[in-house]
Amino acid sequence: MNLISFHYPYHHDIIAIFLKGIDFYRNKQMRAKLLKPLFTSLILYSIAGIFKAVIIIAKANDLNFPQLFRIGEKSLTLFFTLGTVILLRWLIADAPFSMLRRYTIAPLLKSIITFLIYFGAALVLLNRLFGINLTPLLTTSAVLTGILALSLQEILKNFFTGLWINTERVVAKGDWVRIANVEGEVLEVTWNTTRVMTRKNDLIYIPNRLLIEGPTENYTYPSSLHAVEVDIGASYFDPPNKVKNVLIELAKDLPHVMTEPKAEAWITNYGDFSINYRIRAWVNDFRLVPYVKTEINSRIWYAFRRNNVEIPFPMRVNYARQEKKHFETEIIMNSLKDIEFLSPINYDELRNIAAYSSFETFGTGETIVKQGDTGDTFYLIHSGIVDVLYKDSAGNEKPLATLKQGEFFGEMSLLAGEPRKATVIAHDDTSCIVVSSKGFKSAFIKNPNLAESLSELLAKRSDELEKIKNLAVSEREKLETEISLKKNILNKIKNFFKVG
Repeated sequence: MNLISFHYPYHHDIIAIFLKGIDFYRNKQMRAKLLKPLFTSLILYSIAGIFKAVIIIAKANDLNFPQLFRIGEKSLTLFFTLGTVILLRWLIADAPFSMLRRYTIAPLLKSIITFLIYFGAALVLLNRLFGINLTPLLTTSAVLTGILALSLQEILKNFFTGLWINTERVVAKGDWVRIANVEGEVLEVTWNTTRVMTRKNDLIYIPNRLLIEGPTENYTYPSSLHAVEVDIGASYFDPPNKVKNVLIELAKDLPHVMTEPKAEAWITNYGDFSINYRIRAWVNDFRLVPYVKTEINSRIWYAFRRNNVEIPFPMRVNYARQEKKHFETEIIMNSLKDIEFLSPINYDELRNIAAYSSFETFGTGETIVKQGDTGDTFYLIHSGIVDVLYKDSAGNEKPLATLKQGEFFGEMSLLAGEPRKATVIAHDDTSCIVVSSKGFKSAFIKNPNLAESLSELLAKRSDELEKIKNLAVSEREKLETEISLKKNILNKIKNFFKVG
């Protein structure tokens, strides 16, 4: 055996037992609860001792009360036996297994030990108090044994299955499982049943024998890592590599999805109306599977829409694609007219810019741009709200602003090719007009003054951003900073578009 790779699966539990022992000495309530049976047994022993002392004293003084002596001896036997039962249960079951509550085998063994102690005590009391001896009957009656075996075969089957479950570690408390088409979290494994809480908060008692009779799926042990798979169809006009890349990229930004193993996407088959794909992502907690699956399905719609990937359905014929594009261009033009720094641009130049623009929709919580990423587009919010976040050099992220319909961001990347200065996240479902730098070059050539007006506005916006970050200090410094920024941005625009 390779000692380096050897891993004892319960070493954390040994530490937990040790820590629980320390907690026992610190926790008064725990001590009182655990030591209560010990005090009870001592009281019963004391009562039995009193009866014994009274009998001894009476006999020593030659008192002859045979009836009272018999009652006293039987009372002595009763209290002594009860005290012994409670003490044995405390020594063998309560005290040790209080340290092993995490294990499903603990309550099972505790129940078995308790039953054996009570059964033995019952035999003793029946014999000593009433003179009934059941031992020969239990050991010699083959007929009784056969009758009991037949009548209790289902119970015995469940019982021995319960032992097997715990010995083989098939399921344990806290595991997510599927047993007999019941999916849920295991709350407890007893000698007769396995208790499972479903996602609908229903408690199901499953007979242990069903774990042998059918397949049992454990989603937690030996590994809690679980794959989440979603199927989706895309049109035959969309290249498979493009679709697969879109699917893989959307999984990278999903909450609760593991970065390792990486998400995968592949073609499952060619259908009548679509090429069918499957995306697989990984989570580390099975209870999150429905949530992650829903998020993947939602993000697919937004990602496909942004990347012009079509989700086809039967018998659809699209005749209006060109008309729709023309209609969108008109909407984009009307929206761009309202932006102050674009006012010097004439109608034809604005139409050219609009032709290089498009609508993109983002779902709640999706990252639109990430601080530090490169880009050559800017975003005008057509509907919805976005949150702007800035991460400082220490790695602390703080909110800068909340932008709404009609406001824009990303202009420095569009016009100067700079990395994104902040992260922008959709606060709710948001539609943006995405303007590409490709449409601006001809506008700068035809209108040299455009670069001047743009640099002035961008200098003001950059100064405001720095002030929000607590970098601006005085009015004079503000003016000097604005002039310097204007010149700097103007040079960057000219260099980026190779004009002037």
